[in-house]
Amino acid sequence: MDVQDEFTTRRHGLVRGTRLLLGVAMASAVGWPDRANAAKADKRDFTYQERPKDGKTCATCRLFSATPSGKGSCAIVDGEVSPNGWCMAYSPRG
Repeated sequence: MDVQDEFTTRRHGLVRGTRLLLGVAMASAVGWPDRANAAKADKRDFTYQERPKDGKTCATCRLFSATPSGKGSCAIVDGEVSPNGWCMAYSPRG
């Protein structure tokens, strides 16, 4: 085998390996949002309550998203949450 042929073969192998790794990385990144939504915690795990604590409410938390129903959803806690509620994952909007 010629030195040039060895170089070409190794180069093609490296290129194919890199493409394979990038493909796997992209495929797993595309599936990530579905897994993130499925992994929400139960309200009891974060001691969720329907009332504020020390003036802190879900409505002022960065994890809260309001919904048309008047309630909201949380990025961490499963199910609807009250804008006036609170849990230990509270993180003030910055």
